[in-house]
Amino acid sequence: MQAPNRRTVVAEKTPSNRVALVTGSATGLMRGVCVSLARRGYAIAANYRPSRGHADETVEAVRAERVPVAAFPADVSVPAEAAALVAATFGRFGRVDVLACGAGPLLIKDLFETTVDDFYAMVAGNLGSVFYCAKAVLPLMRDQGKGRIIGFAMTGSETTAGWRHMGAHAAAKSGMVALLRSLALEEASFGITCNAIAVGDIRQKKIDRREALRRRDPSNPTRRSGSWEDVGDAVAYLASDEASYVNGAVLPVNGGWQGFLHKHAAWT
Repeated sequence: MQAPNRRTVVAEKTPSNRVALVTGSATGLMRGVCVSLARRGYAIAANYRPSRGHADETVEAVRAERVPVAAFPADVSVPAEAAALVAATFGRFGRVDVLACGAGPLLIKDLFETTVDDFYAMVAGNLGSVFYCAKAVLPLMRDQGKGRIIGFAMTGSETTAGWRHMGAHAAAKSGMVALLRSLALEEASFGITCNAIAVGDIRQKKIDRREALRRRDPSNPTRRSGSWEDVGDAVAYLASDEASYVNGAVLPVNGGWQGFLHKHAAWT
């Protein structure tokens, strides 16, 4: 990940004792989410599976923002491991203010070719993992009187859109949105909001916004690539006090892109 471009970031006045748990944050966009939240003063609990080496890179990127950080291994598609991860985060930091559920496998395969094991892995990794982590963190957030749960969907998840070659993944992500919207209804009275971010086709997951602005992407209405900062700043907004009335929402971060994948465009 490139060095942060501080000139493009406006940090919020956030109490330094807030804690964010980010699952699946060893690499890619979720590492950027960790950095974006760290810039706003959040202590970071970074979850990884299976590579500690990549997790150490996330820890170093967060540490550069001069906030507390710790990395915890867990397969959050396993209920006991998800619960243990939340417990370890609470044991280390004493609270959990934000749960950002970034873990989740991707499968590009026609449903005709998708095996039962493939389908189970998509549901467990993209839907079950959010439920297991939320189930574990909700008692803590209720005790605190406040919390933010944020999931990561795909374009069209909020309308249960179908996808060629990605049916199992799309089904799990749409289910996750329904789960979060249901939690939003049930937990709002406890000061807990639950939202999702629908991430667009961001291929270059290590570039910051400055670099993304330099790169042309003719497939996107903005004519530029997306960046980890675009996603991370959206997460930071949903985690903020300013978003306390945003609940049960799906926020698209896609530059207006509507889900046309050139690689899979031909009807053959």
